[in-house]
Amino acid sequence: MVDILFVNPKEKAHFFERMPPLGLAYMAANLEKHGYLVKILDLEVTDGGLKPSLEEYKPKFVGISGTTHTRFESFHLAKEIKEFNSAITTIYGGVHATFTDIETLQNIPHIDYVVRGEGERVIVQLLDALTKSKKLSAVSGIAYRDVAEIRKNPSSERIGSLDDLPMPAYHLLDMHKYMLNMEFIDKRGISTITSRGCQARCSFCSASRMFDHRVTMHSATRILDDIELLFDEYDYEGIKFFDSTLTMYRQHVDDLCDEIRRRKLDFPWECEIRVGTVDQEILEKMMSAGCYYVNFGIESASQNVLNHMRKGFTVEQAQELLDWCAKIGLMTKVFFSFGHIGETMEDVGMTFRFIDKNAGKITTLASGAGVRIYPGTYLEEYALEKGFLPDGFNWSLPYDDKRLESILQTRSVPLLLQPQLGFAELEKIALRIYRKRFSGWQGFKRGLNKITDKGKLKKLWKLSQVQLRHVFKRKSIPK
Repeated sequence: MVDILFVNPKEKAHFFERMPPLGLAYMAANLEKHGYLVKILDLEVTDGGLKPSLEEYKPKFVGISGTTHTRFESFHLAKEIKEFNSAITTIYGGVHATFTDIETLQNIPHIDYVVRGEGERVIVQLLDALTKSKKLSAVSGIAYRDVAEIRKNPSSERIGSLDDLPMPAYHLLDMHKYMLNMEFIDKRGISTITSRGCQARCSFCSASRMFDHRVTMHSATRILDDIELLFDEYDYEGIKFFDSTLTMYRQHVDDLCDEIRRRKLDFPWECEIRVGTVDQEILEKMMSAGCYYVNFGIESASQNVLNHMRKGFTVEQAQELLDWCAKIGLMTKVFFSFGHIGETMEDVGMTFRFIDKNAGKITTLASGAGVRIYPGTYLEEYALEKGFLPDGFNWSLPYDDKRLESILQTRSVPLLLQPQLGFAELEKIALRIYRKRFSGWQGFKRGLNKITDKGKLKKLWKLSQVQLRHVFKRKSIPK
């Protein structure tokens, strides 16, 4: 018997790579530090479903993680738990849960508690309250039912220094089942984080609000201790830093690079950076410490669209970053997206022209038609205010838009559809994106890779159906 079983649901739409659920691993480690017996079940990498673990571990509590993409899977897991044993207490947490706590409790009777924000300290306080008859009203960062009333306690304080947390409980995960594709190099990679939060306020992202517009960090010493453990214990050879923006603070990146070189470590790594947070000097220093690939979002080459999405940089700054990376030989993965607030087909044309002009400076082009609406974002507020979400829309009620599959979007997350840029326009944009993506020898190889993946093959089939519909009625995107 264990005190708590954490469960990570399976993401069925094949939108994300399989990565260790670090949030659960951090919480598990802190609970173990406080004397609790913990197990983790990651359904992304484990077959057989939930029931065998419930039978084996007989948990008193089950903590369910999840995202907006997997919310219905999370709700189903809670129902399955209560059907197995109604006495098990169910706890739901994560970014999606943080911004939908009240409506989740109103509509999903199988969930008993919702944890908001960072969960490491909150989950310890909650379990202490439930097992030692302490007052729930004293536990910050939770929402729960009190008889027929739903209560929402004040938010918990941010964890000031991430080094105060114990190392993630990797020993509770089958780490050999996780491997990231380190693009362009033959290395076995894994993800980790060095910080939490983001100071940017992009309209479509909830990361900044989730962490109260503040960034907290691990020290360089702790980061490299973690990486060496991953290399020594689990045979990984490369790292993808999954911070929202690794380069948000210059000193943080300087310290990280210095510590890598001080330890005389030689390993490849990639990371997320942001236009306006780097210059050529720091990019060169990152390369000297093993960085071979940087990911960043430009999103649009229309300054008007960038302003509406609150990116906080200019098209000229984006061009400058591409120029620096090309000059020093740093590979780039650049994100562009279409369908933002106020965007027109003329704006779309500007972005495609920018992409074509910089084709030789963009190693990997990552683009998609349609901007997903997530809870906790300014975009959600805007969509509700303008009536761009269905009447009575609620994140915990069924939502399934089958049309979205045809442009390779998930059916369960609504897109921003506007009068001047609706679904028909997004279909045209999607076709242009994927014609470009699968052209040439590299595109052919990319297509072969997807054909061997059942989930990705299904997406390609949906896109081909759109192509057939448009083949005789094409309305071009402005050149």
